[in-house]
Amino acid sequence: MIRIVPTYLAVAMLGMLALVFGVGAFRLGFWGDDGPGAGLLPLAASCLLVLMLLLTLREPLPVDETGFTREPLAAIALSLVYAGVLPYAGFVLSTVVMLFIWIRVFYRQGRVPALVCGTGLTLMGLVIFNVLLKVPMQLFPGWS
Repeated sequence: MIRIVPTYLAVAMLGMLALVFGVGAFRLGFWGDDGPGAGLLPLAASCLLVLMLLLTLREPLPVDETGFTREPLAAIALSLVYAGVLPYAGFVLSTVVMLFIWIRVFYRQGRVPALVCGTGLTLMGLVIFNVLLKVPMQLFPGWS
C-alpha cells in the first residue's frame, strides 16, 4: 500500500506543473521571425521542472517522513476558499476574514489580537497595492 506522503505529492505536482508549462510552450511557439518566441521561457521552465522531478525521484524516501497533518491541509483549504471568495466579497472583507481565521486557528491567538492583526495587514496591503502600486482591484462587494 502506498502512503500519501509529502514527497509523493510534491513529485506529482512538479509533474503536473511541468506538463502545463510544456503544453503552454508548444501553444505559444518557441521561435518567431525576429527571435525567441513567447514559448521559449515556459519550455525552459518545463525542462527544469522535469529535471527537479527526476532528481526528487532518484532520492530515497526519508525514513522519518510522516503523512500529512491537519494544519498544512487546513492552510491549503483556507487559501483555496479565500481565492474562490475574493472575486465576490472583495479584497477588504475576504482578506480580513481569512487573516482572522488564519491567526485564530494556526497561531491560537484571541479574537481581539486576530482582528487587529488581520485588519492591520489588510490596510497595509491596501496601501501597498491600491495606493502605491495603483493596482485596480475590487475592494468591497459590488464596488470596483
